[in-house]
Amino acid sequence: MSDRTFLVALLAIFGTFVVLDAVELRRGPWRGKPERPSSEAFGFLLVMLVLYGLIQLGGLSLAPSTDRMMAAVRSSLAGWLDRPVTADPIRGVWLVPLSVVLFYVSGLWDYLLHRFFGHSRRFFFIHEYHHLPTQVNVIMPGLAMRPFVVVTSFPATVATVFSAYAILLVLGLPLWDLSPLKVLLLVQAVLLCASHSCFMRRWWWVHHGMKWLALTTPQEHLLHHTVDLRGNYGNFTVLWDRVFGTYLDPMKREFQDHPLGLPYDQDFVGTLTAGRVKLPAALRRRFEVERFCNLRD
Repeated sequence: MSDRTFLVALLAIFGTFVVLDAVELRRGPWRGKPERPSSEAFGFLLVMLVLYGLIQLGGLSLAPSTDRMMAAVRSSLAGWLDRPVTADPIRGVWLVPLSVVLFYVSGLWDYLLHRFFGHSRRFFFIHEYHHLPTQVNVIMPGLAMRPFVVVTSFPATVATVFSAYAILLVLGLPLWDLSPLKVLLLVQAVLLCASHSCFMRRWWWVHHGMKWLALTTPQEHLLHHTVDLRGNYGNFTVLWDRVFGTYLDPMKREFQDHPLGLPYDQDFVGTLTAGRVKLPAALRRRFEVERFCNLRD
């Protein structure tokens, strides 16, 4: 799969969930108000969504492509361990089991970086935008479009590739080209969008079906975006939340109806500037920012 095809697939996934959530949002009130936000408020959200997306693409462009990174890791390991490198891509009987194992292994790296780096006191500013919205859907800037995601996604991808080759070495298998496993990134993208989708969250059968594979469900991940709860750090699998005791069960009454967003005053501009620059009060009112963020004006 070429990088261009991969990018088109990612955009198609995001676009699909945007349409689904837009349909869902037309069904009910916005944050307890029967009237819809004004056209200016929608325009503001669109501008911020595009801005967040451009920053995200810019950050990702600074990191090596997945193909280059996998090739570099493979050649480095081959040199260190004096192992031959094969040009053959992984296929056959090993493709499926290794894909399944790596899905959950990558979930471990995602969990560790998310919990101990993204949610650390010192580095939360690079993840703050993701917890800003008081409404969780893929249209909200910062949920599907994540400006600084490369800071955690790239190390997690590198760690997963090293893990894959470590498994091959332990099993005495060749250092195959792992490019066919890029499809895992698309699977993760689908789960990331689905876990933030208000359309998907309406269907509880989705939750009951996904939980048996420890896939992060929309209902589970909503609890991660509450003001006061701490848990469900896995972006696409809750396996490691269960292992390390940070799992929150959305079926339990004690975890329901918690407010969403940040527990302090912040807005979309502020999350890009570490709070140093925020929207003036007049613009906050004009763009109805209080519908989407917890403000203290």
